[in-house]
Amino acid sequence: MKRVIRSGEPREFRSGAGRATRTVANMFDSVLDRMTAHAPRIRFLAEVVLGSLFSLTAAYYASVATSNWLIGLIMLPLGAGIALYRIQPLWAVLIATPPIALVVLTGFDGQTPHGALWFPIYIAILGAVAYGSESTRWVGRSISLALTVGYVAGGVGYAAYDLGPFGLLVLFLPALAWFVGELIRALRARNQLSATVATVSTQRDAALTRADLEAERTRVARDVHDIVAHSLTVVIAQADGARYATAGDSPAAADAFETIAQTARDALADVRVLLTELRHTQEAGPQPGLDDLDALLQSMRESGLALEVREFGDRGRLTEARELALYRIVQESLTNALRHGDEAATLELEWGEQAVDLVVTNGAATETPESTDRGHGIDGMRERASLAGGELSVHEGAVFRVRARLPLDERTAGPAEPADELVTTGAPA
Repeated sequence: MKRVIRSGEPREFRSGAGRATRTVANMFDSVLDRMTAHAPRIRFLAEVVLGSLFSLTAAYYASVATSNWLIGLIMLPLGAGIALYRIQPLWAVLIATPPIALVVLTGFDGQTPHGALWFPIYIAILGAVAYGSESTRWVGRSISLALTVGYVAGGVGYAAYDLGPFGLLVLFLPALAWFVGELIRALRARNQLSATVATVSTQRDAALTRADLEAERTRVARDVHDIVAHSLTVVIAQADGARYATAGDSPAAADAFETIAQTARDALADVRVLLTELRHTQEAGPQPGLDDLDALLQSMRESGLALEVREFGDRGRLTEARELALYRIVQESLTNALRHGDEAATLELEWGEQAVDLVVTNGAATETPESTDRGHGIDGMRERASLAGGELSVHEGAVFRVRARLPLDERTAGPAEPADELVTTGAPA
C-alpha cells in the first residue's frame, strides 16, 4: 500500500527533527547539571583513583628496582598524599611521609630528589598549607623547609645528581609546593571574604529598604489618621447634635443617632489603635492637598527645575486621602527629576470620569554614583498609590517617566465638563 505524502508533511518532518535536536540538547544540559551538582564527589573519587594507581605503580616499581617485595609493600600508603590532601591534609602528610622516609633509609631513593616517588609528598605539603588548620599548616611548612634544605645541601654536595642548569629548580619543589599552598589558601580566603561582603551588602540593602518603607508607612499612617480622625469626629458631632435635636419629637430617631455616634467612636478608637502599630511617632498639623499643589510646583521652579505643567479637566473629585497621595507622588517625582534628571520635567494631569491620571516625565542625566542610586522613594510612591486604591508604574531609561492613576470619589464622580488645556511653563529662577 503506497502512502500519499501531502504538502504539509515535510513541515512535520522538520518539526520532528527540531524536537530531536532540542531533546539531545536538553539531555546534554541535564548531564552537565548533574555533573556540576556532584562535582565535589567526582573530584574526590578522581583523587582516590589517582592515589590508588600511584600506590600500585610505586610499589611495583620499587619491588622491581630493589628486588625486594617488602619495600614495594611499604610504598603502598604513599598514594594517600594524593587521595587525602584536600579532605584530610594532616593525615595525608602523616601517612605519605613515613613510607618514603623508611625506603630512603634502606638505600632506595627513587632517584631522589627529582624522582616521581616524591610527588605525593609535594601534594600533601600543598594540601596541608592550603586546606589544613593552623597547626596542620605549620606541619606542612616544616616538612617543606626540611626537604628544601636537604635537597639543596645534597644537590650542592653531590655531583651524582647530574642536574642541568634548569634542573636545579627541582631542588626547590618542596618550597614550590609550600608557595602554591599559600596562594590557594589566600585565594580561598579572598573568595570567602567576597562572599561575606556580598551577603552583608545584601542584608544592608534589605535593611535600608525595610527602614525606608517603614518610614513611609509611618508617614502614610499619620496622614490617614489625621484624615480619618477628622471625618469620624465630624460624624460623631453631627450624630450627637441630631440626637439631642430629635430627642423630644422622635425617640426612635434619637436612638438611631446615638447608635451612629457610638459606632463612630468605636471606629475612631479602632483606627487609632491600628495606625499606632504602623508608626513610631505622630506629627500634628494639616496635611497638603490639591489646594497646595500650585505652591509645590512653584517651589520646584524656584529650586531650579524647568517645569512644564499640562492639566485637563476640573479638580476637586478626590477624597482627602487620595489628594494627599497625589500630592506626595507629585512631590517625590519632581524631587527625583531635580536631583537625578536633567533639571527639566513635564507634568501632565488628566481628570477623567472615574480616575485622575498623572504622568511626570524628565530626561535622565549623565550617570553618576548619585544619579544611579535613587533610594527607595519609588517604593514609597507605589505604596501610597496602592493604599489609595490606585496604581503606579515607573519607566527608566534615557527618559524617566512616572505614571499614576487614582480613582475619583464615587460620591462626586461624574461626567467631567470639558476644559481647555492648561499649559504653564517655568524656567529656573
